[in-house]
Amino acid sequence: MIASDRLSGIASMLFVPAGNARLLASALNRPADGFILDQEDAIPPDQKKAARQGLSADVTSLRSSGAQVGVRVNRPWTLLVPDLAACVAAGVDFVMVPKVDTPQFVVAVAEILRELGAPPQIYVISQIESALALGRLADIAAAAPERQAALMIGPEDLAVDLGADSSRTVMSVFAQMIVAAARGAGLVPIGSPGSIAEIGDMAAYREQMELGRRMGFGAAVAIHPRQVDVINAVFTPSPEAVASAREIVARDAENGGRPFLHDGRMVDAPVVAKARRTIALAEARKNAR
Repeated sequence: MIASDRLSGIASMLFVPAGNARLLASALNRPADGFILDQEDAIPPDQKKAARQGLSADVTSLRSSGAQVGVRVNRPWTLLVPDLAACVAAGVDFVMVPKVDTPQFVVAVAEILRELGAPPQIYVISQIESALALGRLADIAAAAPERQAALMIGPEDLAVDLGADSSRTVMSVFAQMIVAAARGAGLVPIGSPGSIAEIGDMAAYREQMELGRRMGFGAAVAIHPRQVDVINAVFTPSPEAVASAREIVARDAENGGRPFLHDGRMVDAPVVAKARRTIALAEARKNAR
């Protein structure tokens, strides 16, 4: 199994601060496909050690939902190495690594995981959050294929590094670059073209998620439970889309691969391939949890 297969059918991943019992309990009430215990931004420096010591209990609690559970580790090596050791000891499904800016860094993380005895099924999600990383996307995406499964855009940190804002208009071009690099390397692109901080205007948030899906993102992260339902709805093919896809595939077989008209549109090989992908995604979503 290649690393990216571990994300098959996964649409939503919800951030939960490590060690926060109240928010962990609340997270279990949401139908997220995955949970990300955040050791980085959500934890003050003087509380990181205590949060790390409680990772095993946190992972066990969240795994009771049937979802995949991982940890976003810290970037400085002095914090990263003990975080990785705690992740392996806790038996996480994945490790999310922030501020990835070189392929060598991905390789180093993979090597440390191997030396810590991490089983091969523990995969890595690399967050892209700097201008430097944007110039090295293809090399980053190709690094450590036995571990790396996804590239994720970090819009807020990326905007700071670029001296820009994290609006949909500004981030779209960089989001599309990350999608292209991830898909080119067989990885899953995670995210959307804009800030993930919107929790008030769910209509606007849904528009952003839909744009991300159309751009090619395969999943998205949530920072608030109310965002999970939106992500799941957007990244799950509708019954109507699946029915149409099945009809296209059936008619393609009847026509022996020759082009044909369907709902006023010409259908040829790429359209049939897209229909097959829609069907496969719908099936994968059924089996994700």
